[in-house]
Amino acid sequence: MFQASKAIQAILPFLYGILLIGFANIFMRPGLSRRWIFPAVILTLVLHAIYIGLYTVTAGHCLLTTSHELFSLIAFTLLVVYSIVEIRPTEIAAGTGAMVSLVAFIFQLISSLASHYEVKNPIFNDPLFNIHVTSAVFGYAAFTLATIYGALYLMLYLAMARNTYGSIFRELPSLSRLERLGIRSSAVGFIFLSISILFGVLLINKSMPISQGTSYLLDPKTIATILTWLVFGATLVIRQFAKIEGKKLVIFWMSGFALTLVSMTIINAFGTEYHNFL
Repeated sequence: MFQASKAIQAILPFLYGILLIGFANIFMRPGLSRRWIFPAVILTLVLHAIYIGLYTVTAGHCLLTTSHELFSLIAFTLLVVYSIVEIRPTEIAAGTGAMVSLVAFIFQLISSLASHYEVKNPIFNDPLFNIHVTSAVFGYAAFTLATIYGALYLMLYLAMARNTYGSIFRELPSLSRLERLGIRSSAVGFIFLSISILFGVLLINKSMPISQGTSYLLDPKTIATILTWLVFGATLVIRQFAKIEGKKLVIFWMSGFALTLVSMTIINAFGTEYHNFL
């Protein structure tokens, strides 16, 4: 089982690299056939899921205890969310696919090159903790994807406003579709982050006394996570009920990702006692 896990781990960067090359070729040469892309994405996801299962059984914990493990999980979740939000067998947008596969390829390559087993804390073996963190990773992957769509929306919007629309935008979705995809990604991320918050509360109730649980809730990382959750939740509400659309909505949900970056960098390095692993 260990050997099978290592073999798939070595193959995964090549699969993500093939996806990157395929999407990039279609982006640069739109006339190429794209029928093979969807099966290639599914094959990559299936093999990656098998790897995660084998690794979990072999190591005794999920891909959460080291940065290289987390990088592999991020690559997987990003491609999963992308597949849920956008990719269809008969409709492939090479521009967004190339960006997603590039990010996933980089993360998986680093993970495969730096692989080693390590368990830092017994809590990593707790099922509640694993669900809590894994769902958070899925949520952040969805928010990352929403930010990619938002950045592409603003690029295309500015190009059209300045009348500099060129061939580079030919393989990108339209403005309206980029907005819909961004909203869809935000919804997926909001659901997963809600699950993460719920299981975080359950974990506090299970493993911490009331006094320590209070300090956990006041931890800067917890506060930043709640603020991110509120921003993306508000994005869905104002889109549905306030009917705010277009550039203003895109900038609003991208501010939520800015909070995510602050949470995963500055707060992780200097401000959190409990969450410096993510």
